[in-house]
Amino acid sequence: MSDTSTERRSADRPKATGASIRLEHVSKRYPAQTRPAVGNLDLDVPAGEIVMLVGPSGCGKTTVLKMINRLIEPTSGRILLDGEDVTGKDPDELRRRIGYVIQAGGLFPHMTVARNVSLVPQMLKWPQERISTRVDELLDLVGLDPDTYRDRYPRELSGGQQQRVGVARGLAADPPVLLMDEPFGAVDPITRHRLQDELLQIQDELHKTIVIVTHDFDEALKLGDRIVVLDVGARVVQYGTPEEILTQPAEEFVEDFIGAGAALKQLALTRVADLELGQTVTARVGEPTADVVQRARTAGADRVVVLDRRERPLRWPTLRELERSPAVTGEVDSKLPTVGMRSPVNDALDTMLVASQAGAIVLGRRDRYAGVIAFETVVAVIARTRDAGAAS
Repeated sequence: MSDTSTERRSADRPKATGASIRLEHVSKRYPAQTRPAVGNLDLDVPAGEIVMLVGPSGCGKTTVLKMINRLIEPTSGRILLDGEDVTGKDPDELRRRIGYVIQAGGLFPHMTVARNVSLVPQMLKWPQERISTRVDELLDLVGLDPDTYRDRYPRELSGGQQQRVGVARGLAADPPVLLMDEPFGAVDPITRHRLQDELLQIQDELHKTIVIVTHDFDEALKLGDRIVVLDVGARVVQYGTPEEILTQPAEEFVEDFIGAGAALKQLALTRVADLELGQTVTARVGEPTADVVQRARTAGADRVVVLDRRERPLRWPTLRELERSPAVTGEVDSKLPTVGMRSPVNDALDTMLVASQAGAIVLGRRDRYAGVIAFETVVAVIARTRDAGAAS
């Protein structure tokens, strides 16, 4: 294809607020090891992009990530942030310019959500009013109502909610760079998909430079503008867009890492935003049920999407289910089939199959209702992908 999904995403994206990262001949050697953990690595990360580091266990992915913010000091080489050599800078000062998110959020259990999020702004001596405003902004950004979650403790949150707070904390001081080490590895698959969708939505708003370590190649395909495939010693086997990695693997090592089903994995290159979305009748909490049902029947709809006051979908009941109450209620369906605008088509298919539904609700910015995607639309994309693979 001459116009890839990655190219379209880059072309549509506003100017980046992130910083470029350059690693020049960076190495890390430990005294007890005969070979370097990272050997003479050169890598350029463009500003405002998500770059995924993938490779087998022990290949040096996390070491590379931690050298960027100097949690691990490089043995040799230079690290540049927007062209500035930060190798000799004060590491604490550097880390305040770089957000860092680890698996399960890494929250302090004795601190409230608000205190966890505000740690770096407090160290930077921001005024308290500014800190409070920033905490509320970020909780809203990651899909947590500030009034509900600000004063809770980590033990009162689910794994997915803790991870959201971890992302909010990483973004608290508005750093140009966000580093994430296996951020979604400790949650269940459904929660992982939703957190990935939310990260993509956040990136559409903020345009940070994000470097993510993952062992999951499907996650790399979904999230990455570019993917770095690493071998032992952090040797760069291939660095390219998801389409380049899938369709033009540089070595047999890359083919083995991609694994079986490469043709099916190409579904990840087509995003929900690339497809034509449908619309359906919506209702607000508190509306008279009779009015909503009449509106739906006039439109030929047998289901209605119920929205909260911020246009976020709560449930997708049938008209019969809706008629059980005289007014539209604010119940929340925890298994509501939703996908983000930047979700790959295979995620949409998985969501429909898990929910046993012939469609899914599409979420736009801040989880607002954007439309619906039909099962038939996804099947058509699968058929085109299969036919293209057969032709090649």
